[in-house]
Amino acid sequence: MIFAASPVIVLGMTMLISDVADALASGQLSARDHLEQCLAAIDSEDGRRAFVTVNAEEARRNADHTDMLHKAGATLPAFAGVTLSVKDLFDIAGEVTRAGSRVLDDAAPASVDATVVARLKAAGFNIIGRTNMTEFAYSGLGMNPHYGNPRSPYGRDIDDGFVAGGSSSGSAVSIADGMAAATIGTDTGGSTRAPAVFCGITGLKPTTTRMPGDGVFPLSTSFDATGPMGHSVDCCAILDSLMAGGSGTIEADFPASGLRLAVPRGYLFEDLDDQVSQDFETALSRLSAVGVTISDVRLDILEELRPANLPKSIVSAEAYEIHRELLASGRDLYDPYIATRLAAGADIAAADYIAMHRDRAAVCAEVAGLTRPFDALILPTTPTLPPALAGLQGTDMLMKTSARVLRNTALSNYLDRPTITIPGHAPGTAPTGVSLIGSRSHDRRLLAIAAGLEDIIRIKA
Repeated sequence: MIFAASPVIVLGMTMLISDVADALASGQLSARDHLEQCLAAIDSEDGRRAFVTVNAEEARRNADHTDMLHKAGATLPAFAGVTLSVKDLFDIAGEVTRAGSRVLDDAAPASVDATVVARLKAAGFNIIGRTNMTEFAYSGLGMNPHYGNPRSPYGRDIDDGFVAGGSSSGSAVSIADGMAAATIGTDTGGSTRAPAVFCGITGLKPTTTRMPGDGVFPLSTSFDATGPMGHSVDCCAILDSLMAGGSGTIEADFPASGLRLAVPRGYLFEDLDDQVSQDFETALSRLSAVGVTISDVRLDILEELRPANLPKSIVSAEAYEIHRELLASGRDLYDPYIATRLAAGADIAAADYIAMHRDRAAVCAEVAGLTRPFDALILPTTPTLPPALAGLQGTDMLMKTSARVLRNTALSNYLDRPTITIPGHAPGTAPTGVSLIGSRSHDRRLLAIAAGLEDIIRIKA
């Protein structure tokens, strides 16, 4: 049993994006002071684990320029000076995008920013560095043998600590520990939501077509979604708006009373850790008490399919196609665990790949019909507490543990529906999460629903 229980969780400085932006705009906080606070947090063992590179000097120049313009009375972007960490999958002009690997060490630097990065820069965000991640984003644990293993803020004094969740592990740690006010990651099977849960923060997986994917190193072009993490639903809403080409708005709270939420009972509730189950049922009771209608449903087509457990998948076929030349020329440079996972897609026939897309479309249509009477689905984000790093060794153990972590999150990637996870644990206990799954392409409505339910689901000190 590798899931230790209940050491005290210690989370870092809570920085809401809107609060930081307001303090900067009013002059209560300088961009340089804000940056230095974040750099001080990074200057630690867990900061070194969380970041692949730190752009301290460039970020200082940017902060000083922002402060100079502010003193001169210039009109600045709404989020001028707010710190941003970026998962090491995104192109930043002049930098090599290594995707958490050493395989791409000799790749040419990016000539332009990824579109989502360019949009955040235009909104005034100051990039503080690139965050660590699972190599090529292909695991739910967030471990990395090349750059170190980011750790959850939970139980760092217990042996080697606990996984931060993956693949966007460093990004989640950067928020939880006050190393940045904002961060962006990607999600192909749960890679923003699993880290968000294990680090005690909020994470969003958008509909795949919501954000432009240019300049983002792919894992699976059919499943990849670029998404934010933060300390609140509003933090995620601000970043989601900007990344999609908007102005950085939040959504008004959707009234809780009268909402209809469906609980997809079945395999997604099998083998839950006790605290995960208890926290989720507590959340349902709190929601019901304020007038939310909770209905248990069974989605038999998902019971038959169990998307996360498919031996052959669209993701594995696409991931192998992306990496087959690199594997042939430099497999010894890969994390052996990731190389094994990537190579597993080699024997998927074209006919099977086409059939998997056809089957996926049919399942999505059927589930959309079955869930149409509800405003959202609700379920535990992961079935497990953060796994302990000690004992996570060997490809078989890593694969089994990652599959368990991502079992529930993988559903919304398969269905291509926007999903947000909100912390569901009580202060002083291990982190758990409650997920709300919306309807495809109705991302902002989901954010409004989540904004209305956040204070009910979250248990305050």
